Amino acid sequence: MKITLAQIASIAGDIDGNVAKIIEAAHKAKASSLVIFPELSVSGFPSAEIMQSPDFIDKCEKALDRIAAECETVPVLVGCPMGKFNAAVYMFQGQRKVFKKKQLSVYDEGVFEPSDEDALLQIGCHKYAVTIGTDLENTNDDEFLLTNRVDELMPLAPDVIINIGAERCGGNISRMRRNTLRQNVLKTERPLVFVNNVASKEEATFDGGSMIFGYESYVVASAPFFEEAVLDVNLECLISMKHEDKQQDYEL
Repeated sequence: MKITLAQIASIAGDIDGNVAKIIEAAHKAKASSLVIFPELSVSGFPSAEIMQSPDFIDKCEKALDRIAAECETVPVLVGCPMGKFNAAVYMFQGQRKVFKKKQLSVYDEGVFEPSDEDALLQIGCHKYAVTIGTDLENTNDDEFLLTNRVDELMPLAPDVIINIGAERCGGNISRMRRNTLRQNVLKTERPLVFVNNVASKEEATFDGGSMIFGYESYVVASAPFFEEAVLDVNLECLISMKHEDKQQDYEL
């Protein structure tokens, strides 16, 4: 089984351009069991005013129909606003399943509502806990035991945790992010797949650095910082017991 991390640069408000990138990346991974895109990859991150426009949300939701049609034989998980929710949408051969963000970021507040729906994504014999951005951040200020969205999904017995994000760059951000994700792996004893939005280093916004953690919380595969990338990873990588970390920090 192969999964694909599609680290694309989603541009704020450019629905047509973002959809074209999603379709192109999905077609590069036709043998993949799941192609995963960043948070709000369909819409990007426009102003709160634009994101609250019913017309804009309607265009985003209609864009999903185009992706579903163009990628009918490729299972995709894309970030998209759905009504009042920041969502991740799974589409494959006419199937569609929506996962909604619960733990809202500063950007989300006033734009989206939190969701209490609990469900897993099942593909074949594997079950995935789908989380979005700050769903994995600590809500309890506990340095050693994170309290967050995953706690509510663990009773459903997921095999793998997915987090689609739009994490911004900054001093020590990559190291702190990696440590937070690693704590989630150590807590749940589950491998974790993180896919991030990306921009150029000159823009100094989203930094990419998508990665996969194995069971022992080491980074076993990673995409570059500040570059678009489509990274195919065999499922065996998720259960790797290697004691190494393949991702390095960056300097702005």
